[in-house]
Amino acid sequence: MFNLKDFKMGYVIIYKSGQGKFGRAIVNAQLKAGFTQDQAEYTHAEVSGGGKHSINISPPVSKLVEITTKHKGRYIKLLRYNNSDYEKKGRYKVAYFSASLCNLGYDIRGVLKFMFKWIGNDNRLFFCSEGVADSLQKVYPEALGKEPSKVMPAHFAKSKEFTTVWEGNIQ
Repeated sequence: MFNLKDFKMGYVIIYKSGQGKFGRAIVNAQLKAGFTQDQAEYTHAEVSGGGKHSINISPPVSKLVEITTKHKGRYIKLLRYNNSDYEKKGRYKVAYFSASLCNLGYDIRGVLKFMFKWIGNDNRLFFCSEGVADSLQKVYPEALGKEPSKVMPAHFAKSKEFTTVWEGNIQ
């Protein structure tokens, strides 16, 4: 049952998509990277601000959104990072670092790098999963085991470092 009380600050929300040309391109890039079809279908990631709020890193700039409006009807997984410190104070720090990315431009080159290896990413801008990984690694440097610019949304779906708190459609 969808309940906004499950959405706590610092939790990670991954969105199933694959719709449209851009979504299908992300799914295909993730499949080529070795993810399963189910994992590859998660094409967007955000850090929850608690309740109905999250930080949406998407073009043209990252911003605070209400998930019940921006993502209504989308299928998601709500994830909690597995660390003994996370529930006490870590998740609040993750949410803080994610919020600090608001109003930055979107790293289009970084996303295109997954499809075209010769393109470089912009180290001052972020794409969705890169911003989530960067925020998480500012608190837990060992999380995900790779630099943020190499993290795809499917990494969160695949990782054993996260527990699914809830999954289903946003209402």
